[in-house]
Amino acid sequence: MHQLANRADEDGVGFTPETLGRTKIVDADADSATFEYVVQKSDCNFSNNFHGGAIATLVDNLTTAALFTRERKYFQYGGVSTDLHVTYISAATLGMTVLLECKIVKVGSGLANTTAILKDKATGRVLATASHTKFNTDSRMGGGSKL
Repeated sequence: MHQLANRADEDGVGFTPETLGRTKIVDADADSATFEYVVQKSDCNFSNNFHGGAIATLVDNLTTAALFTRERKYFQYGGVSTDLHVTYISAATLGMTVLLECKIVKVGSGLANTTAILKDKATGRVLATASHTKFNTDSRMGGGSKL
């Protein structure tokens, strides 16, 4: 996560490094990670609510980061998304501290399945739930098994 948070290219720093740089790891074990994130103006829509696209991107990045909590043979490079489903339940507003509880459901040689629950840290109210499937690209990136 540290490498992603500090990555920049010739065009400068993008959304992923900026958001990961503002994300705090609260807890992690071999099958889950909990993150804390404060909603910024740049994350919001015109109503100052956490934009659905920003939430989906954060879920994408943090469920992938959760994969790195586990000793694994595959997904050395994090893989690529095959599907990402987010159910938006309640609005998160500008300045709100959000907890993202990311869990690893299963990691195989080809696919990894993860889930996330986003909650208002102050009240525990569920804001969104998500499921995320990743495809393993290790063999295309020069590492891991080619089977």
